[in-house]
Amino acid sequence: MSKRIVYAKRSAISILSLMLVMVSQWWIAAPADARVDKAFGEPFSIGSPIENVAVFDAAFGNEDGRDVMYTTVTGKPAIFQVVDLVSREVLRKFTLEGTESSWTHITLPDGTVYIGGNGKLYTYSPVTKGLRDLGGIGESVVYGLTYDEQGRVYFGSYPNAKVGRYDPSTGEMKDYGNVMPGQSYTRATAYHNGYLYAGIGIQGSLVKVNVDTGEKEQIPLPTYGGAVETAQVYQLDAAGKYIVAGLSGGNNALLFYDTEAGDWSDTYFLDNKGIRLSFGEPGSNKVYFVQNNRLMELDLITMDAVDTGIEYTTYLRNTAWVEMTNDPELPGKSLATVMWSGAVAYMNMETKKVKSVTYPFSGNPIPIQTLEKGPDGKLYMSGYPGGKGASYSPISGEIETFSLGQAEGMAALGDKMYFGLYPGGYIRELDVNQPIQDGVNPKEIYKIPHEDRPFAMTSGEGKLFIGTIPDYGELGGSLTVYDPSRGPEQGFTVYEDFVHNQSIVGLAVHNGKLYGSTTIAGGLGIDPTETAAKIFVWDIASGRKLQEFIPAIPGASVQPNMIGGLSIGPDGLLWAAADGTIFAMDPETMDIVKSANIYPSVSNYGRWRPVHIRWSEDGYMFTTLAGRITVVDPKDPEAAVTLSSTQLMTLGEDGHIYYSDDTLLKKIEVTKGSGAVHIPIELPLLNRSFDQPLDSGVIPGWSSLFKITPNVSFGQSDEQTVSGPSSLKITDTSTTETVAVASDSVPVKPGTAYSARFHVYLQEGRTLASLNYYDANHKQVGGTSLQITAGNGKWQQLEMSTVAPENAAYVRLVFFCSQLWMTKAYYDDASITYMETVTPDQLPELIESRIDQGEIQYPLSKQLSNAIRQALFHYGEGRLEQAVHQLENALKHLDRSGEGNIEEGTRIYVQSVIRAFIQSWR
Repeated sequence: MSKRIVYAKRSAISILSLMLVMVSQWWIAAPADARVDKAFGEPFSIGSPIENVAVFDAAFGNEDGRDVMYTTVTGKPAIFQVVDLVSREVLRKFTLEGTESSWTHITLPDGTVYIGGNGKLYTYSPVTKGLRDLGGIGESVVYGLTYDEQGRVYFGSYPNAKVGRYDPSTGEMKDYGNVMPGQSYTRATAYHNGYLYAGIGIQGSLVKVNVDTGEKEQIPLPTYGGAVETAQVYQLDAAGKYIVAGLSGGNNALLFYDTEAGDWSDTYFLDNKGIRLSFGEPGSNKVYFVQNNRLMELDLITMDAVDTGIEYTTYLRNTAWVEMTNDPELPGKSLATVMWSGAVAYMNMETKKVKSVTYPFSGNPIPIQTLEKGPDGKLYMSGYPGGKGASYSPISGEIETFSLGQAEGMAALGDKMYFGLYPGGYIRELDVNQPIQDGVNPKEIYKIPHEDRPFAMTSGEGKLFIGTIPDYGELGGSLTVYDPSRGPEQGFTVYEDFVHNQSIVGLAVHNGKLYGSTTIAGGLGIDPTETAAKIFVWDIASGRKLQEFIPAIPGASVQPNMIGGLSIGPDGLLWAAADGTIFAMDPETMDIVKSANIYPSVSNYGRWRPVHIRWSEDGYMFTTLAGRITVVDPKDPEAAVTLSSTQLMTLGEDGHIYYSDDTLLKKIEVTKGSGAVHIPIELPLLNRSFDQPLDSGVIPGWSSLFKITPNVSFGQSDEQTVSGPSSLKITDTSTTETVAVASDSVPVKPGTAYSARFHVYLQEGRTLASLNYYDANHKQVGGTSLQITAGNGKWQQLEMSTVAPENAAYVRLVFFCSQLWMTKAYYDDASITYMETVTPDQLPELIESRIDQGEIQYPLSKQLSNAIRQALFHYGEGRLEQAVHQLENALKHLDRSGEGNIEEGTRIYVQSVIRAFIQSWR
């Protein structure tokens, strides 16, 4: 049996002695609504549902007389592998620590192999059979390897569009820096006669770099009177006197820069499909490329291209001429290139056939990219990088994998599951009542023009709604509507740039309306122009946008860049999420009627991936707010439980939580809780609102931790207040001094979680707040702090929480500005609280303990005992209305009792507990 964690219930309360101390020391706040009354099992792993051989690139060579291929299989970490092409043996494999994939490999004339990884360059020696990590130039990805006459290796990078060089003779790693300001990618490089040519993206360009001086010259791409649509330079090769540039995007042109003439050739080709150019046999003036799925042969002297008669339907990568002497289907030499799956395609010039040969590469589990429940109750997933999808049946435990691609979003409509694929915005449809068959089910039904990532997908009113992120370097995503009754040919309608220069990441359908939310981000490689995410309302029948606005979210510290998670709750409200805040709107008026800043320290969260909101049958919200599985009581959104961290989560039909943890699918079992209620207990923080009169010039309950000078000061102020006549004002005009104002010490219980809340008005600079714990000797032993650097010119309510260490005896709340900073800030309405938990079966003990201690006298003691016992009897029988009635009788007895029947502190505490149970059971 798995161990269980009941989050709605801490360890049982020691009712006898602990409550006596608590009542005498703590002020009881008004009771909150019942917190999340659920029990959650410990997370356990179902396994890695998607294992894949995903290969982006390869290089070829000869090792010990064998024709071999060098390639890297994507994974965590990636695995570099050496395979014998003829015997089909994997000869060696090495893990590339710190790298998950490789986009580029190259073999030098001496046989040495270089591999580009996640910001690192690696090298493999066919002589020593060893692999080394050479480091990098501080970038995230290495792209486009090439080399010069001296065997020095050059490469491009992301995200700062740099160029680097490694010299194996000296071990020097040279950083040439950014080669195109404002751009992110150097996707390809090619060396020719002392110059390195760098292919740039997102906005395509060619840059010529003098490898000795580092001098850079931009070479604009030609358009040939509009015949060529410029895009990022994805492919570069030096061939003869030409630098051959392949563009990825637009009409995928293949261009030729004449290095002798210093200008672009008049020759160009469209619909190129390649990552590298293929070269003919040594001494040949022929090169090969793929155009319109045909392998073309180009004569570099005449610049004439002819069709070889070979059809090749995928991307051409690094190639080599290989003789497969043991294969009669491949006479002579064949042009070999690796494919995405790790298979090698052999293009034979004699037979005009292409033969695909599979090799026994070691695959890797790959991260889960998307997770959704299908109409058949199965959980559907896609992996990153794309290639495969998987389904998991919670009933049978069966996992089935299938070819899919990288789905960014999924949604169910009827008996169909729809997948939105990156790149290209392709839509695939799976009939869950039919067997899965690659290429047949699921099938491709549409490509959304000019879009790249279909993250937001939902259904309603018999239609599928899709919100997308646009292509690289573009702003303004589309809303796409699919009506299956009209079929794929006629059923798709696309509304481009639906919210100007923003992308759609949230969708929900209710009563004939589509509700949407946005991110200010566009595709990669372009900065946003808008400053705040929006909400929109669209009439489905008329196809008319009814509203578009920036919501004013109560409690949010900043205006969010992304709003996601749109979902209609069982309460009929439209719920959404932004940063660490959850909020609900009336779908008719669009007024925000509820909100809770559950994670107040979170800001600027997210770029594209939507926040998920799911609902349990009993009305609880399960969400991935701020990348954390959070369970919320929508009646009181402040009532929340945080479980594991993830961006992908859904609820199965069994009511349990399923979520991704990198490559793993995990499960948290959800069951009914203990019925506990939670009572917020506020510590006796003296002068919490700074309104008490000064005592000989001193603020009661607060003192300075540092010497006051002319540069730093604090005091009561009426300039800015939240409630009452005064607030605390701190001023620091020096970057070498510190002002810090601390509350008096208040006793705490080790192991208990305390939360400090306060209002702050930041007028200038930046300020900090700390919750500090001290031992019995008043030595600091722990705590937490919160930097306040944003939200100037308005009151913000902030919160920070932490658990008191084992040796903690006291806590102090400190408002300050440290050295190196300056500030003018105001603080008001500070509090420190913790939650006390009481379960129904503890109620009788709670009353009896106070009777035994003489705090409750007869006849009130008997009246309370009888009322509580009757309430619990009805509760156990499921008669909540009668149970509440008995608790209300108990409250009446308490209200009518005189001072001689019950101590006042006990009366307040018992009333708080009973009222909390009444709110919970109603």
